[in-house]
Order: sequence, then structure tokens, then C-alpha cells
Amino acid sequence: MQTDIAPVAWVRAARPADAPAIREVAVLAWRATYAGRVADGTIERFLATAYSEERIGVRIHRHDVLVAGRHGRAAAVEAFAEVASHADHIQLVAVYTLPSVRGHGLGTALVQAVRSAYPDRDLAADVLLGNEFAEPFYAARGFEPGERLTDEIAGELVRERRWWLRAGASGEVR
Repeated sequence: MQTDIAPVAWVRAARPADAPAIREVAVLAWRATYAGRVADGTIERFLATAYSEERIGVRIHRHDVLVAGRHGRAAAVEAFAEVASHADHIQLVAVYTLPSVRGHGLGTALVQAVRSAYPDRDLAADVLLGNEFAEPFYAARGFEPGERLTDEIAGELVRERRWWLRAGASGEVR
């Protein structure tokens, strides 16, 4: 994994035309992140339904979806975040980066953009227990581990932890 954080060239709201690129990021990130943690069939079923281009279009319409990319990449979408507003908090539904560019600052830029958009709201992110990429990522950005949850992904029960970044916290890397 790259450890030097390059400046992020851009973060912007996703457009329907970004659906194929968002799907590519989701597919590659899910396969790299969850292989061996959930069944391969679960991963593929989830990706086929939750990240079809049609479903991504619905996500863009219903939620705030942001995309990001690095300098010199001709505006290639290399990461995305999906955010849903609840009465008592903002939920980071998804934050995914192409595995080949993890550590380049894209996830950080996305979380900071969400924090800037909602400075007076608590942020929450549900993370599969033992996710060696997400748990340290959120901890380094000031999120604190919260309650444990049981969820279902494409028919498979999984254990997660909800991570919280309270209102007023910056979300910057510590």
C-alpha cells in the first residue's frame, strides 16, 4: 500500500454518467476487502444487486454520492462515498477506493468533504468486524468505535461495529 499521501485533485458530486466507474471501484474494492471475510458467493450476489449501474443511478438520485480522483489521472473516478441523512446522524453508507490507490488520500478527502458538508451532525460508518482496511482508516480520522451490530449482506449474517465521528470533530488524519 502506498504510504505517501498525494494531493487530491478533485472531489465532486457524482453524476449518472459516473455509474460505470463507481461500479468498477465497488467491484474491485469489495473483492479485495471482503475475500475470506464473507463467502465469495455473497460478495458476487451483493455486487450484482447493490452495485448494478441501474442501482447506482438510484443511489445517486436518493443520497449524496461523491467521487474523487488524483492529480494527473484525467479526472478518472478512483474513489466514491455515499451518504444518507438520518434524523440523528449522517450515515457513511459506503467509502471505497480502488485497491491500487489506497493510501493516496482519496478516502480522507471524501470523509473531509462529508464533514465539511455536515459540520454539526454526527457521522457514522458501519464496518465489518476485523476489516483491516476500514477500522484503522476510521480510527486515524478521529472516529470512535461504538456499538456492535448484526447485519445481513446478500443472505449472509455478518457482525459489524458502528464507528462515530461526533459533531465538531474535524475528521482529519491524526
